Parts: sequence; C-alpha cells; structure tokens
Amino acid sequence: MRIDHDRREHTQNDGTFPFGIVLAAAAVFLLALFPLLPYRTFDPDEFEHAHAAWSVFRGMLPYRDFFEHHTPWYYYVLRPLFNWFQVDTSFDSARHFLVLGRVVSMVPTLLSAIIVTRIGRFWQGGNEGRKLGLLAGLFVVSQPFFLQKAIEIRPDVFALPFFLGCLWFLLRGIAGQVDATVKRGWWWFPAAGLSLGAAIMFTQKMLFVLPGTLAGLGIWSLCAGNKARILSRGLLTFIFLVGTCVPAALTWAAFALHDGGGVFIANNFLLNARWKETPTHQFRKLLMTSGPILGLSLVGAAVSLMRFSRSDHRWHQGQLLLCTLGGLFAGVLVIPSAHRQYYLLPLVIACLFAAKGLLFLIERFQERARARLVLVALTLLAILPGIAVGDAFLSRNDGQLAVLRQVFERTKATDLVMDGWKGTGVFRPHAFYYFFLHEETVAMLPAPRVEAYLDALESGAIRPRLIAMDENLASLGPRFLRFVAERYVSADGFLHFPK
Repeated sequence: MRIDHDRREHTQNDGTFPFGIVLAAAAVFLLALFPLLPYRTFDPDEFEHAHAAWSVFRGMLPYRDFFEHHTPWYYYVLRPLFNWFQVDTSFDSARHFLVLGRVVSMVPTLLSAIIVTRIGRFWQGGNEGRKLGLLAGLFVVSQPFFLQKAIEIRPDVFALPFFLGCLWFLLRGIAGQVDATVKRGWWWFPAAGLSLGAAIMFTQKMLFVLPGTLAGLGIWSLCAGNKARILSRGLLTFIFLVGTCVPAALTWAAFALHDGGGVFIANNFLLNARWKETPTHQFRKLLMTSGPILGLSLVGAAVSLMRFSRSDHRWHQGQLLLCTLGGLFAGVLVIPSAHRQYYLLPLVIACLFAAKGLLFLIERFQERARARLVLVALTLLAILPGIAVGDAFLSRNDGQLAVLRQVFERTKATDLVMDGWKGTGVFRPHAFYYFFLHEETVAMLPAPRVEAYLDALESGAIRPRLIAMDENLASLGPRFLRFVAERYVSADGFLHFPK
C-alpha cells in the first residue's frame, strides 16, 4: 500500500510541472547557438588562443617561446586539430579551423549543462530534484553571459565542466559521510581535487574556487559533532587539496624538463598576481542581463539554509555551494580586470539557487495553478536571453574575415606579422614575444624588452612583412611610430607593408 501511495504521489507531482516544456526550452537555447558558430563576431581572445595553440603545434613552448598568461592544457587539446588543416597557407582552411574550434567548445558546453542538471537532481533528491536540476540546466544555457562565451575558442569553456565535476564529487562525498567514517566514500574527495586541478590547468582563474570551497568544507568539518569525526573530515579536506595540486605539479614538471618551469610559474601566477587594474564594468552588465536569476538565487540560498537542520547532509551541500558562490563573487569583484568569462563560475551556481528559489515561490500557490505559473515565470525569464540571442545574430564577423583574407593574399606562411589586438596575425609567425597586445598587456610590458625589440626592428634583425597598427600597437611609443612611418606604407591606415 505504501508503494502504491508513493507512486500515485509521484505521478501527481509530475502533473504540476511541465518537464517536457522546460527540456524543450533548454534545447531551443542550445540549438540557437549552432547557426552562430560560423558568423558571429570573433572575440579577439579567440584569435589569441587559436594562435597560441597553433604555435604549440609548430613546436614552440608557451611562456618560453611566446608570451601567454593562461595555463596550457587548452592549447594542447587544440593542437591535434591542426593536422587536418593548412591554416597558414589557405584562408578557407583557416576559417574552417576557427569554426571547428567553436564547434569543439560546444562539447564542454553541453557537458556543463548536463552536470548542472545532475547536481540539482542529486542535491534535492526525488521528484523535486528532477524539477530543480532541469530548471537549473535551463537557466544556465539561457543566461546571456553563458550564451556569449559558450561558443568561443577559449579555455574557460573547457574548465567549466571540470569545475562542475569538482562540485558534483564534493556533494557526493558529503552525502557519503553523514553516518560513516572516513573509510566510506573517501575517494570522492581526491576525485574532486583532481577535477578542480584540471580546471586550473585550463585557466588559472579557477584558483578563485578554492577560498569559498575550503570555507564550506571547513564548516562541514567543524559541524561533525565529535573530535574523531572532525579530524576525519579535516583529513578528507586535506586529501581534496592535495588532489588539486597534482595536475599543476605534473604540468610544471613537464615544462621544467624543457627549461620552462620558471617562466611557467612567472607568467601564470606571479604576473597575474600583479596585473594592472582596468575597469570592465561587467558586473553591472551581469545585473542588467541576469538580474532576475540573481534575485531568485537569493531566495533559493535562504531556503536551502533554512529548510534543513545542520545534521542533514543537504544543509551542508547547500552551504558548500553557497560558500563557493560567495567566494567566486568576492573574487571577481577584486580582480583587476574581470571580464565576462570570469562570471561563468558564480553564474552556474547562482542558477542552481535560482531554480530552488523559483520552486519555493511556486509552492506557495495552489497545486492546480503551479504548472501555469511555471510557464508564466519561464516566459518572463526568457525575455532578456531572447534579446541577447537576437543581438548575437546581428553581430557578424564579415569584416574580420575580410581583413584576414587580405593577410593571406599579401603575405606568405613564413612572413612575420606584428599584430596588436585585432587577430590579423592569428596564423602567421609573430614578430614580437608579446604576440598580442591589449591595454592590459601594454601596461605590463617591461621597458627593457620593448627597447630591445625596437633596436631589432631598426637594425633589420626583425623584419615584419605586415604591421597591423591598432591603438594598442601604437601605444609602444613615438620611436615605434616613427619607425613605421619611415619604412612602411598603408592604404587604409591599418595594414602597413614595407615600402
């Protein structure tokens, strides 16, 4: 009789929630990304990462042979793809590679959405977990920041599922330690550490996950109830931290074997620690595009901490997610230059709490009205994402590809190209160690290295076949501008060729 009652209750609960519509809405947002892959404007970051991966394919070592300040795994993931393309001799081949790079990014994007759904389902449990997970997945794939960055050639997209995998493993580990000793389910914690360590090796900004996550695990440990359990949970936290260090240690060792260990540390961690501040105002844009979701997440955060007692593993799972969320938001607010991709991490956790918040509000109404209310809420929440998708279709890369075509027509595969921050030299050997220059990089340039490079230009030791003069390249100073004016000529004021 009890089983029949549970089955009837489960069926009735399903009738109050439009599972099929929510799933279809998530599919629509994801499918809307595919037509954008070949046509949407390229972020200059995409050219930077494509050029770095191509340099690795040519046998160069990041940090030692060319400047980079992102951890290297992404470039080695892209490296095998160049075997299928002649990106330095054919414009069409180069264009196809750039599109394929975006297609490849869709794989971790889809995986991230699936993991978010699984986290929500496991966290809540039962039929309510199905609702929570599905809503959270829809919220993630519909956020404008996520939609913009999810299809780009950038390491953050690959780091995201590893970060979410870390959270998934930690939630499983916490659930397994409720009434057991460290001997049961301890492997979830080193798995979580390895997953986060892998994420850090895709982009070092994943280090901002650690403060909030460790705070959440510390609270979980201190609430164990007795000294023995506190120590066992503390040991699990330490094992998690050790696991996080393993991918970085192995990667550093590999670079050290090729005389790149010191510069690996210097470029990825020491340099970024003293990065010059450049206001980006992205948090304000996040509030404008995802304000409703952030508001719902506040409701969900309060509910997750109030509904369960501190002896319940779900309370600790919720506070771990909340601590991680708080640590990430605190991190992006103090980062000198926090661009949109920095907000992907806190945004996916906020979507989990937003789903919980929406379900809590819907439960305040009569059962027969809940399905309609969910549809109304989702329709309203889809307005801002729908506008973002429409704007993306209006932003095309025709002009960028036209300039890139000129580069292929007027230079050879071996010609040096000096580029600023437009990406015109994406598949040409670079003339300067700092192969990309934006305002943040320019602010960090060592004066002796710039002077040495200008000496090499004036002496003829380095002879760029093309100089793409943008405002960042022009900021190298009057000596460089005088050199270009004396020895180069331009028909459009941007592409400069030797006289």
